[in-house]
Amino acid sequence: MTDQFIPPWQDKATLAKNICAGETTVDNWVAQGILPPPRKRGGKLMWKWSEVDERLTLGDAGASPETAAERIRNATRRAASESRTGH
Repeated sequence: MTDQFIPPWQDKATLAKNICAGETTVDNWVAQGILPPPRKRGGKLMWKWSEVDERLTLGDAGASPETAAERIRNATRRAASESRTGH
């Protein structure tokens, strides 16, 4: 089997194809912190493959402390909001 070339920078459609997921899944995984956020390059949102690969390989261990802290804050806010509204 030959190695497939994976571009170092990818738009959402290319990234979705390379991780065998849909574009909506890419959006959801970014929102959940599973994937790193995209960067704007040349007016287009792009992901750096090495960062995506690292995040998928290492999981939370690959996230920066700031990202991990933000994820915990957001989860705490959601849980507090849900407990107040009874959901």
